[in-house]
Amino acid sequence: MLAAAASADDVPPVLSLKGSYLGILKTDGKIADLRLTVDLAGDTPEKTHVWAIIGSSVRRQRTNEGYWIPWDGNPETLIDNHLSVTNGMLVFKVVDEDIAADNYGITINVGYRTPAGLKYGMYGLVPKEPTP
Repeated sequence: MLAAAASADDVPPVLSLKGSYLGILKTDGKIADLRLTVDLAGDTPEKTHVWAIIGSSVRRQRTNEGYWIPWDGNPETLIDNHLSVTNGMLVFKVVDEDIAADNYGITINVGYRTPAGLKYGMYGLVPKEPTP
């Protein structure tokens, strides 16, 4: 769910241990403030995470300070973003910058850890088709 474009009728998605599909955003690369809101469905997160796969192989994770750094792909090495729960929801801040240089298709992942494991969802950022 793109928070900036959400309406009152939108229902935030629920993340799962197998991964949840969260949608696709076509963009020219200029993103003012991309946030993804998820419903915890009663879960109490132990840690929260944001990570991305750029193209087919470049892996990055978002630090709690908002920096994107290299990531080895191991879920156990994901950095805790220390997000706060509000009314049973988590709002993941993803990006607020021009990603045009990196936008060869980016899979954004947001997730949180519970005693049962890592619950997560995937969101696609793809280049907008140029206007003829």
